[in-house]
Parts: sequence; C-alpha cells; structure tokens
Amino acid sequence: MQNSKVDQQILVYAEELMAVLPENNSFGIALFSESGDLLFANEAMKSLAPNFSSDSLLHPTFSHLNVPKNTTSESFSGYITIGELGKVNTTIEAKVFRKNGGILIAGGINVASLIEQNKTMHFLNQRVTNLQRQLTQEKAELERTMKELKETQQMLIHSEKMNAMGKLVAGVAHELNNPISFVYSNLFSLEKYMNEVYESYKQVEGVVAENGNETLAAEISSIRKKNEIDFLMEDISDMASESKVGVERVKTIVEDLRRFSRLDESDIKQIDLIENIRSTVSIAKAEISSKNIHFELICPEKLDIECYPGQLNQAILNVLINAIQAVTEGGQVSITVEQIDEKIIILVKDNGCGIPEKIKQQIFEPFFTTKPVGSGTGLGLSLSYKIISELHKGSIQVESELNKGTIFTITIPR
Repeated sequence: MQNSKVDQQILVYAEELMAVLPENNSFGIALFSESGDLLFANEAMKSLAPNFSSDSLLHPTFSHLNVPKNTTSESFSGYITIGELGKVNTTIEAKVFRKNGGILIAGGINVASLIEQNKTMHFLNQRVTNLQRQLTQEKAELERTMKELKETQQMLIHSEKMNAMGKLVAGVAHELNNPISFVYSNLFSLEKYMNEVYESYKQVEGVVAENGNETLAAEISSIRKKNEIDFLMEDISDMASESKVGVERVKTIVEDLRRFSRLDESDIKQIDLIENIRSTVSIAKAEISSKNIHFELICPEKLDIECYPGQLNQAILNVLINAIQAVTEGGQVSITVEQIDEKIIILVKDNGCGIPEKIKQQIFEPFFTTKPVGSGTGLGLSLSYKIISELHKGSIQVESELNKGTIFTITIPR
C-alpha cells in the first residue's frame, strides 16, 4: 500500500515536470523505482533507446545512479550512454534526481553541440570526398602517364629499328654505288671495244679479199659463218643495251634508297617534295607490282618545301603501304599533291575495303591493328600521325566508306 502511494507521488511529479518542460524529439524523461522498474518514459526517451529499461543504462549503470535513499537533491549531472552492448548507442546530456522515493532521469541531445558536430562531420566528409576525387584524378593521371611511357618506349624501339634499318639501307646503297658505277662504265667500254674488234675483223677480211687468194678468202668467210660473228655482234649489242638499262634501274633504286633514308638530313631542310614522293613510291613498287595495282601520281613537276625529309618520307610510305594493303588484286591507288596558299595537301586514295566507322577513331592509336597476330605492329599510322601533327605541325584526316575506299588527307605548312 505504501509503495502504491509512492508510485502515485512519482507519477504526479512526472506530470508536473512534463508541464514545465515542453515535449520535443530531443529531450527525454524517465522515472524508475528504486528497484529498477520503469515507471514512466516519454516518447523522446523511447526513441533515443528502443526497449528502454534500467538495463539500457550502460554508463553509468543504474546501480551507480541508485544513490542512498536519504538523497533528495541532484544525484548526477553529466553524459549517460544508453542502448545495448555491442551495438550503436546514444549518449545524452542528463541530470538525475531522487524525489518521492524514485529516480528521475531528464536529459537529451545537445542540439547546438550536435549541429557543430554535424558541421565538423560535413567538413571532414567533404575533405574525404575531395581527397578521394584527388586520388582518382592522380590514379587516372598515373595510368595515362604509364600508358604514354609504354607507347613512347615501343615507339623508341620501333624508331631505333627504323634508324638501324635506315643506316643499313644507306650503307648498302653507298657500297653498291661504286661497283654499279664501274660496271656501268665498263659496259660502255666493252661495247666500244667489241665494235672495234668487229670492225678490225671486217677490215682484215677486206684486205684478204682484195690481196689474198680465193682459198684464204673462202676460209675466212667460213670461219665467220661457223662462229656466227654477225649474230654475236648483234646479240652483244642488244645485251649491252639491256645491261645498261638494268644497271641504270639499279642505280635509280640505290639513289631512291639513299634519298628515302636521308640519314644526313635529320634537321629541317628545303627539299623537292615531288622527288621525295617518287622515291617513296619506288620503295613500295614491289608491293604495287605484286598485286597488279593501277597506281597514279598526280602532282606538279617540282614543289619545294621545308620539312624533316626522312621522317616525312616514312609517314607517306606508311600511309601508302596501308592503302596498298587495303585493295585487292588489280585495285587502284593514287597520290595527289597540290599547294593551296601556304599549305601542302597530299591525298592518298584507294578503292579498297574501307574502314568501319566504329574503329575509324582508333586507327591512329599506338598498337591498334586489324591485321592478324604477327602481321603488323600497329605503329605505322600512329607514327605517321605524330610525324605530321607534332613534328610538322600539320594534320592527317581520314574519310572512308565500307567496300568503296579510303582517302587519307595529309596537310602540312609549306
């Protein structure tokens, strides 16, 4: 009976407190009996700690708050952690009172402090987001740098191979030049000497015919017919002429190789572009002939420009070989050169298979190739792009239609 009276007094006190303190979502009120039974808890306290009870008081515990009975004043002031062990808990700023034989806990979340904490948390989250964004950018930059380094390494290797090949070609051209020159010279001398021998023979034959007897003249005539002297002289003359044409062709090829390699012209220099393009076409002539391609060069007789000759030759050759490989047997390939204002336009056109639209933007990327494995490095057009755009400050563009052909347009300042 006594306990019921005490409980009733506590509830009356709780109602008085609730009348003084407005109900809100952050201020909680709870009343316990000395034995730990929950007598009252407003909605705020329940929301702060679902299944709220004396066991929900983690620090300090209910036993620490249950001070001697004769205490009627404030028995605790500070932070109380409520919730369940091992889970996310809530800490409130609270005061604990003893009155009418019960324990009153009143407190809540410090909104001002929470706002400051939220601001701090927002600032920290923003910093974390910025750091993550920075790390992402740095990672992308690092990956891009690694890719560029790999491309540069491969291009340096390819460039070194081309340089070594150029040295080899230049060396072979130089070594061939001397023997070809004296063979060419000797052919003229041989032809001249054979004519002199034949003329001398005919003179001897004439002297014998005039001053000798008929038997000797008949024997000389027989020797002439037996050894086919007339046929031999005619055939030797034809052979000498054909040999001279062949040697001249070899001399042209050697000169084209020397002009194409241009190892002594690594700096910018004024050249005749048409002469260089003819030499480049000569290098690819075997490819053109093997597929019976109809090739046409449309250009002025002479066109002087300033450029890096060796590199420009390489770029044009790469594009030309690409066009030759794109056409089938008996296809058509052409190179058109023209000057518009102070720009040189070089069009390399073919009627081959064309380039699919989905890969058109990839053809100038390093290592991209549509050829079977082992048939190409994927560096030809990429090197051409760099030579034209970066070295000569020009541009290279492509227009293509499937099964109809492709046009590469190279533009460089004169």
